[in-house]
Amino acid sequence: MSNFTMKEIIFMTLIFVSSITLVFVGQRNIGYFGLLLEVIGIGLLLLDLYLYNRKYK
Repeated sequence: MSNFTMKEIIFMTLIFVSSITLVFVGQRNIGYFGLLLEVIGIGLLLLDLYLYNRKYK
């Protein structure tokens, strides 16, 4: 089993789903607002990767 608690797993799953949603919604919108949504989504994906990988340092 993993070293993550159920609370951490749910939190990281919510971050992942919301970030993927922001990237897809941002891709549909043309302009700076769509680009902003995509950048926020990618930033959240990087945050999710950081939270996952910091346990394995």
